Amino acid sequence: MGGKRGYYLPQPLFGFGNYVIDLMFFRKGESTVNEQTTLSSSNFIIRSAVADDVDTLRDVFRRASLTIEGDRDLIATHPEWLVWDDAMLPFVRVAVVAGRVVGFASVHPVDDFLELEDLFTDPDWMRQGIARVLIEDIARRGVRVEVTANLQAIGFYESVGFVARGVVNTQGGSVPRMYLDTTR
Repeated sequence: MGGKRGYYLPQPLFGFGNYVIDLMFFRKGESTVNEQTTLSSSNFIIRSAVADDVDTLRDVFRRASLTIEGDRDLIATHPEWLVWDDAMLPFVRVAVVAGRVVGFASVHPVDDFLELEDLFTDPDWMRQGIARVLIEDIARRGVRVEVTANLQAIGFYESVGFVARGVVNTQGGSVPRMYLDTTR
């Protein structure tokens, strides 16, 4: 893989519902223009999750969680952390490519901000811009977004505009608390 992928910001289809996005991605292992997967408005959308997505959300959550080598021992000690909370379904936005869920983000309202609970990309689609587009989708709500960041994800969060606001203690150790000011 190499180079940056350009994409157009989502345009709303129905209120704040689905977004159709034109993107160009290179799948893992692909390196030439002839092998690229061009995603167009007909095969890539951001939408709210539905009950039929739950099994896929669980699978993406588990597989993506296990890709973080530094977290594997901690996850082995706490296997309950690999169980996705179905109660989050009403708060989930999914990225869908050609009918397949390739990533998701869940946020829920807390006081005057949105708490980013989950941000996961299918391992086959990591580093392809999926998480960035999901964050942009959430940011469109115009409400501050906050997250307790995984140490391995700090660089990503900073790259999409999150700023560290302090440190919190979790079962996994001390981690940064970050926020994205979408009201500017």
